[in-house]
Amino acid sequence: MAKNCLQITHDGNSIQLSWQRGQAIRRTAPAIPFEHPFDQKALDDLRWYLEDYLRQPYGLAPDIAARIERQFQTWGEQLFELVFRSSEKAREFFHESTREGLNNCELVIISDNPEVLNLPWELLYSPSDRLFLAPSLAGMSRSLSDYPIRAEMGDLPADKLNILLVIARPYGEKDIAFKTIARPLLESVSNIRKRVNIKVLRPPSFEQFERELNDKPGFYHIVHFDGHGNFDPNSQGFQHSFGVAGQGVLIFEAFDGSPQIITAAKIAQNLANCRVPIFVLNACKSAQEGEGSFSSVATRLVSLGAKGVVAMAYSVYAQAAKHFMGRLYGELAAGKSLSTAVSAGRKQVLNQPQRPSPKGDKPLQDWLVPVLYQQENYTPFTPANTVDDIESYFEETVSNLVDFSQEGSYGFIGRDYDILRLERAFRQNNIVLLQGMGGVGKTELAGGFARWLDETQGRSFIFFISFEHGATLSNVINHVGRKVWGDKFSQYATEKQQQAVLNYLKNNNCLLIWDNFEPVAGFPVGNEPLLSASERENLQRFLKNLRGGKSWILITSRREESWLGCAYSLVNLQGLREQDVEELAAKILQMVGVDRAKLPKEYLDLLKLLGGHPLSLRVILPHLKTQTPSQLIEALQLGLDTFSGAEEEGRDKSLTVSLDYSFSKLSEKAQRHLPFLGLFSERFYSYWLCIFLLNPDSDFGKAYREICGENLQTNNWETILVEAVEVGIIEHLGNNIYQIHPVLPWYLRQLLIKKSTQAAIWELEKNVLLFYAALAEKYSEQLISNPESTSIMLQLEEPNFLQSLHLAEKNKLWGTVQLILTVLGDVYKLWGRTPEFISLRQRAIKQIGIDEM
Repeated sequence: MAKNCLQITHDGNSIQLSWQRGQAIRRTAPAIPFEHPFDQKALDDLRWYLEDYLRQPYGLAPDIAARIERQFQTWGEQLFELVFRSSEKAREFFHESTREGLNNCELVIISDNPEVLNLPWELLYSPSDRLFLAPSLAGMSRSLSDYPIRAEMGDLPADKLNILLVIARPYGEKDIAFKTIARPLLESVSNIRKRVNIKVLRPPSFEQFERELNDKPGFYHIVHFDGHGNFDPNSQGFQHSFGVAGQGVLIFEAFDGSPQIITAAKIAQNLANCRVPIFVLNACKSAQEGEGSFSSVATRLVSLGAKGVVAMAYSVYAQAAKHFMGRLYGELAAGKSLSTAVSAGRKQVLNQPQRPSPKGDKPLQDWLVPVLYQQENYTPFTPANTVDDIESYFEETVSNLVDFSQEGSYGFIGRDYDILRLERAFRQNNIVLLQGMGGVGKTELAGGFARWLDETQGRSFIFFISFEHGATLSNVINHVGRKVWGDKFSQYATEKQQQAVLNYLKNNNCLLIWDNFEPVAGFPVGNEPLLSASERENLQRFLKNLRGGKSWILITSRREESWLGCAYSLVNLQGLREQDVEELAAKILQMVGVDRAKLPKEYLDLLKLLGGHPLSLRVILPHLKTQTPSQLIEALQLGLDTFSGAEEEGRDKSLTVSLDYSFSKLSEKAQRHLPFLGLFSERFYSYWLCIFLLNPDSDFGKAYREICGENLQTNNWETILVEAVEVGIIEHLGNNIYQIHPVLPWYLRQLLIKKSTQAAIWELEKNVLLFYAALAEKYSEQLISNPESTSIMLQLEEPNFLQSLHLAEKNKLWGTVQLILTVLGDVYKLWGRTPEFISLRQRAIKQIGIDEM
């Protein structure tokens, strides 16, 4: 049954409303002058609300957001007045459409003008009905003037809705998260995976894009591009009657990861040649026309024959994308038209308004973000009317993962950029070593990477083998062989088995994960290897033979494994990124019953202090149930025994176990002296250790000897630091700079407390504090004469200065407080962080006031 249609046509300086009831003749209202209804501030406010507000929902932001939300109705009424109350005829058409039911009516906006196409038409608001039209309509789309409807695409597959997902991140760490859209997309279609087939393009280059489409013409119903789009005013080969040249472009990713700018015309040609009807764009600016120019990516694709383009008018939150894409693809898989599916997706976003923020889930009215461009209503997929065989339901999901453990309590969180790094590393080399500190999440990342590949057709079989207790080549061979060939495999001699597995892996796209590999050759260096020399040689030879083959080999270790001699690519793993930290923290706090919305702003300072280390987050955050963020920050920095009850309460003991294990492998000298590092925060400059201990008869030297038993020479400390790096407790960043495990200072303080008195520890700590006071005075002078290099050193030492400031305030050493505040005030001004300094100064003044009272 044909739907009713309201049509807003823009032409030159006027707009005109028309109405068509079913197959009846279209009727038109008089044309009226068009004036842009919104000023730039309104458009800027709308963009801020949709894209920026929930990133920092503090201070006045919630009040500003609420004001903008109230403006939605005002702006919608302005649009409504412009279109539907411009004449008696226009009023009549709208009343007819409402009598027939808005759910049976589609609204189409037709124009060639970017300003008109970019208006937030989805905000149209009927004052009499007191509702926004877009969520109530059967469909809403934008179309172009004077472009013919193209020929039909022909028959496409009817067994599954086939989607090619292109994820291009050519800007590396500065780019948006790798799986921002892919993760919620995969989650959202998990319940209809029998009807939806998603393949990720690897590599996401235009050459591979062409190859994939040409290899499978008439196969894909949808290309989903997740990346960046833009407008190139200098692009040749396209000029509209307005006389404005240029066109939209999408940025693919070349084999080496660099940007690859491709015009919409080239993309559209491939879609047409290979009979792909629909293009879905998550690209930034994908629905935004070039300023003063005609063509954007979305309009250009439609003008050259795409049946429909779904684009995002603004950056979309992952949670909103999950709701929208899940409903969109679910409706399309059920055989609904594209317009109907987009409308259903918009309603899903409207009905699920909660979005994550640092203060917990908050409602956001972002249902107007998705927009549809099309020249005609189109249904891309007509499912075959067949009943699935009962056997297809015996197994819930088909997985190519072999011997993988279940995900942890919180699931796999984030690591999008690290997964991107692994993907890129494997493009260059089929053997990759993932190296990182103990407990940073190497095993979790390996598992998450494997599941990602499994869900997106990245590998055929994926094998997981842990070397923590000394697996041998025989374990590897049996692991692979039995999965591939079953019981038949055991019939053959060992040599035949090895050769068969080797050839299979070289000629098939598998992933082989060797986890916790460091004990194989002895960990740390000097410890007894878990495997004999001949067993290590077997692994080494096997790995060399796999080099250059089709299978990928991912090795995880706390250190580099150069003895393997196979020229692997190295990927170093750090802590979680800020957004991922917030996501993991939210799940931890939810499980222990802590309401993030009620936490003070210091909660973010606590997250920052924990450095994105997953184990640190899991161990420390549950204490927010009984402690404030400030109390936990103090405990971490000063080593208070706040966490002694954690083990008794059955919480995650893995961090302490990990550190205990690492320390047990250190030399006696290292175990005796490393606790001194508990007086530092986040990083330390090893040169200071030499300065501290230069004079063993100084107050500092005596205080140190009182606790650690002896003073050390420079070369002794260097040996100890090498040991600490080897076991993954600290990390060498270069130039005598070391990074400390986020919770290590707390752990080391416990060791100090066990071996000495509080008075002796304070004496040592007081000398460190005096050193930083003197250093602050020195840096204040050098900021004038040599600001550049001094600023770099202050950036390195900032955490230690902040810790010293807190300690000085606590012990009422106001002279030291003044010295540290002075240097921080100077450098924060240089860095543009004056508000932070003001906050520190006010805190100090408040404490001085309390002291004087």
